[in-house]
Amino acid sequence: MARGRERRWPHSSESTLNIAFITLGCPKNLVDAEVMLGLLDKAGHRLVSEPDGADVAVVNTCSFIAAAVQESSDVVRRCLELKAAGRLSRVVVAGCLSQRYGEELFDSLPGVDGVVGCSHFESIVEAVEQAWAGERVLLLGPPVAIYDHTSPRILGTPSHIAYVKIAEGCDNVCSYCTIPTLRGSMRSRAPDSVVAEAVELKAAGVVEVNLIAQDTTAYGTDIAAKGMLPELLVALAETGLPWIRLLYTHPARVTEELIEVMASIPAIVPYIDLPIQHISDVILRQMGRRISGGEIVELIGRIRSVIPEMAIRSSVMVGFPGETEGDFEELLSFIRRGMIDHLGVFEYSPESGTRAATLDKQISSETAGERARLLVSVMNELAIERAERLTGVQMRVLVDSVAEAAIARTPGQAWEMDGVVHISLDPGTARPKPGAFADITVTGGSEFDLTGELTA
Repeated sequence: MARGRERRWPHSSESTLNIAFITLGCPKNLVDAEVMLGLLDKAGHRLVSEPDGADVAVVNTCSFIAAAVQESSDVVRRCLELKAAGRLSRVVVAGCLSQRYGEELFDSLPGVDGVVGCSHFESIVEAVEQAWAGERVLLLGPPVAIYDHTSPRILGTPSHIAYVKIAEGCDNVCSYCTIPTLRGSMRSRAPDSVVAEAVELKAAGVVEVNLIAQDTTAYGTDIAAKGMLPELLVALAETGLPWIRLLYTHPARVTEELIEVMASIPAIVPYIDLPIQHISDVILRQMGRRISGGEIVELIGRIRSVIPEMAIRSSVMVGFPGETEGDFEELLSFIRRGMIDHLGVFEYSPESGTRAATLDKQISSETAGERARLLVSVMNELAIERAERLTGVQMRVLVDSVAEAAIARTPGQAWEMDGVVHISLDPGTARPKPGAFADITVTGGSEFDLTGELTA
């Protein structure tokens, strides 16, 4: 759901073309970018950090919501400005924006040389080389592709962290969502392929694997009689990976078996990304979420009864058509109960081709914005209270970077999503290394991050 920060990959190796690669959007999009980078590198091309002066810029785009479309378009336009100034030769647009708008992008973004849809990421070398040769490239088709453990990858994460996409596409058909159109129907990777990738990542120094998909809890439902996520988690734990994190779960699919497996395996961090979207039964039905507000509350209670230390991340949408003040107050009251540790708040935007865009009682952007700001304010207050409760608590963290201070994360903090721990380092103290685990005592915090000291 969340849009990620813009990433630019550094120089990789000597090669034929200088290619700048920028990716936008969620971790699922990032994995596609990593595979495209691996293919370009394997073909002998040179990866550079900036489009200014490059031969080709590839922009891997997001178009999940209106804000993502705008951001992606703005980044492409900046590249086209460089092209017009003679400081960049070719611009190729890949990913969800290409899949959604296709050939229209040649008109809406004049100067684009190539448009590559979601199912043609494995043809990125062909696309770049054809664009460089002066051809107008259009690679579109039904979204059916998915990478596997044999696909080359260049990680866009720190070397000790990796995302593993266990499935692609979605069959949930929520009324507001364009993902099934952009990414296609649910298609799971073979368990052996996922495990093989995890083994390779661990051998390369990765200590934290984050499992992702449009709906990780639906993993296996397209190839078996029931979901296969619990069995996959057991198999991944046997690889010896220290941290396995579960993202993008659907609350209607979180089973007792899944909760018990997460509780029984130490390598599975006590963390779950559980997008609820709302708590009002009326709005949940209109969204097509297949779960009631009462069932969400009961599910969170069951999770915490089995795993008391579980950190729960969620996302909610405000301003959905027909959302009354009463519906919003119900959501606000739920959030104030402190059942969610980390929250992403999104303002609904009507997306063409979705059922929600045709509903009556559309909410103004001003009202949606006010509601979003109020939820964020409440979550900030709760985060400060949580930091105060954690002060003095000892815990083990994973170190991500070290400079004057160390930046680390607790099991309850997903990378680039939930804040970090700033660890003060005395001059005479041995400095931890990125990718290592360290024991700390929490000394305080804010609405975003915690502070801590190394435990002797």
